[in-house]
Amino acid sequence: MSMSVAVHIHPSQFPHAVAECFARSLRSRQMHHAFHYGTPKQTLRWLRVHEAFSPARRDPGCQAAYSSAADAAVEAMAGAGAVDVIGLGCGGGQKEAGLLRALLTADPRLPVRYVPADTGVGLALVSRDAALVAGVASEACAPLVLDLATAEDWDAAVAEVLPGRRRRLVTFFGMLPNFLPGEVLSRLRGLLAPGDRLLVSANLAPGEVYEAGVERILPLYDNEPTREWLLGVLLDIGVERDDGVLEVRVASCPEGSGLLRVEAIFRFARERQVTVEGEPVRFEAGECFRLFYSYRHTVDRVAAQLASHGIAVDGSWTDPAGDEGVFLARRM
Repeated sequence: MSMSVAVHIHPSQFPHAVAECFARSLRSRQMHHAFHYGTPKQTLRWLRVHEAFSPARRDPGCQAAYSSAADAAVEAMAGAGAVDVIGLGCGGGQKEAGLLRALLTADPRLPVRYVPADTGVGLALVSRDAALVAGVASEACAPLVLDLATAEDWDAAVAEVLPGRRRRLVTFFGMLPNFLPGEVLSRLRGLLAPGDRLLVSANLAPGEVYEAGVERILPLYDNEPTREWLLGVLLDIGVERDDGVLEVRVASCPEGSGLLRVEAIFRFARERQVTVEGEPVRFEAGECFRLFYSYRHTVDRVAAQLASHGIAVDGSWTDPAGDEGVFLARRM
């Protein structure tokens, strides 16, 4: 028996596209989020952070919220006949595996196909393995490596790896905070047809006062494992740790949406020149490089944002701490 696995690589992750995207990141001093997951070393760093700090991994109440959302999605898909689950930004795939398990528990003979889609081969394969444990057949898994930020037509990318359209259950877990407000929601809506369902999660600001809630969650980002993960992309091109200081702070959305986000900025304390793909890159003392940002939402803000792009929320579940929410939605 062959032990090889077919992985579909979208043009957005072809070498020339990745190299150009990385060059743009260096020129703009704004790291594209995909590069925090783009190598096996970075994947392992992120998985450590996820295991240590993600409420979905550590908080039984958060796990219960995802479980309730999965049950509601399964009920909404009842009678579909066959279902394609599309895991956009699947990461390690544990949430998607729980959803797949719920589908197959409700109907063990349900024809299910699964696309674990992420920017790195490693994460797509880890998510595939989790799906196999959940009961999905190996031949029904189609790992897809693509950059959601630069790929324009998500529907075409999915259709290429899953020919013959079925009803879809699309997941967008943990991705909304890493895009500018409204940046990709039209592409997300384009994946949905009548009868399809969407499960999307968002990091929330806990408590009744939005600004105070965002300040409260800073320790989830301002810690050594997360700093190690975020610095990895600079360290891997030759920047030294003592070339500057990594600052984690709360900032306003530059697009004026009223949202706040957590930002990680590397502030250079001295000049540093590195060589990337044979080209010199020079950083000046005092220069800032934005490595990461993550928006914090509220339940009402997520619903309004989705509605503004033609996506209606049918139900929402939050963890007891109020810092993570899951939403079941459909195309209007």
